[in-house]
Amino acid sequence: MHCSSYLVADLKKQFVTSPHPLSVEVGKQVEMRCIPPAGEPPPDVYWLKNNVKIEPGDKDVILSKEGHLLISEAKLQDTANYTCVAENIAVKRQSDPAMLTVYGEFSVF
Repeated sequence: MHCSSYLVADLKKQFVTSPHPLSVEVGKQVEMRCIPPAGEPPPDVYWLKNNVKIEPGDKDVILSKEGHLLISEAKLQDTANYTCVAENIAVKRQSDPAMLTVYGEFSVF
């Protein structure tokens, strides 16, 4: 008797948690939260900054195992739209973009 098995790949449409707009002061740590939709196989998660993929190895940016984006010390140039992406062999889903605003300290002379 011959049995065949089929792999059904799928990825739900809705993110469990999507990133929200945030404002943070220069030098502070910030966490943009993302919990991807359930999928089979489980999706790979990565982030876009102004529609450009954030590559691993950026020393100030960490992707947690849960899929959250951590910036250890926010800089003015981190101000951007961030999008969480979940992708498996079946499909790619993107969260709505969330604006991160980094503001500086204002000195009075």
